[in-house]
Amino acid sequence: MFNEARALPATLTELTRRFPDFHTEIILVDDGSTDDSAGLADHLAQGDDRIQVVRLPRNLGKGAALRAGVARSTSDAVLFMDADLSTSLEHIDDFLERLSRFDIVIGSRSVPGSIVKRSNLLRTLMGRTFNQLMRWSTGLDIHDSQCGFKAFRGDVARLLFSLSENNRFAFDPEILRLGVALGYSIDEVPVSWVASDHSAVRPVRDSLRTAIDLVPIRIRTRSARVLGLASRSGLLVPTPITSSKNH
Repeated sequence: MFNEARALPATLTELTRRFPDFHTEIILVDDGSTDDSAGLADHLAQGDDRIQVVRLPRNLGKGAALRAGVARSTSDAVLFMDADLSTSLEHIDDFLERLSRFDIVIGSRSVPGSIVKRSNLLRTLMGRTFNQLMRWSTGLDIHDSQCGFKAFRGDVARLLFSLSENNRFAFDPEILRLGVALGYSIDEVPVSWVASDHSAVRPVRDSLRTAIDLVPIRIRTRSARVLGLASRSGLLVPTPITSSKNH
């Protein structure tokens, strides 16, 4: 999270309500916020053993924040989401159920059945253009790599995130390419998504930066290289549930 103090209380209230089981891990990663997000997270976490707060020393980017959070996880399933809950939490149970049949489940705003609200024309056009570029440059057979709602089998997440290198918004397609290289299956699921009024994402700036970052990903995530990195990682390399259709 980055400067999410305004959204954090309501988000944590909703998450703890939905996950009353004390075996659940709720991991908040503060990516060098300049508001009181980190202090507020620490305060809200007091007395609740489910909540862990991870602080990065400065703003390192989405990829770095997610990598740090996943490294702290121990659960059988890992699901990450945006702190402002742009994607409806009503999808959680369905995503977790799908992990019995797929290694990775990703939310999508670009497949039939998705519901997108309050997204302006510029953001919509930039998103479509970026996703076309992403598909062309990475070879991924998906329609929305950037939706901030993704679930992974726990061991798969810990392996893939440890192998990732990108710290910014191209982190998502990189993770998916790493998964494809290791044969993990990806299920793309329509979601209900509402654009946040206070998002730190800047469509033009961030889309251009991410597009530049896409260039080396296909080379870095070639199967032979990724298989070598995985075998030397010291982590369990889980057997895929089903073979990925992406190449």
